[in-house]
Amino acid sequence: MTTRVPKFLPEDFLLLQEKIAELEAKLISNGQALGDSTEQSSETWHDNATYDVARMNFEITADELQKLIEVRNSAIIIEPARDYTEEVILESIVTILNEKTGEKQKIKLTGDTA
Repeated sequence: MTTRVPKFLPEDFLLLQEKIAELEAKLISNGQALGDSTEQSSETWHDNATYDVARMNFEITADELQKLIEVRNSAIIIEPARDYTEEVILESIVTILNEKTGEKQKIKLTGDTA
């Protein structure tokens, strides 16, 4: 099985970093909510629905954060080609013009097939 290495343009990698920071803050908040839920009075720990929800939110956020950190740590940042030529090759960014609607769309040509 071939491992796919995630590739990011610099601006997209920055967005990934921002999402990781956002999830880190959310994880801290969820951890505080989890701790607060243990202070609620109840007969036994299994009767504390607030605790169950806080624990679930903490675990979901921690899992999502871990996945994004793994992506970030294995990512390659690629720089777009800066020279503009008429030749279209892999990693080129091209603009496609729909002549019927006049709509323009930019795409990047990559070697990924899946």
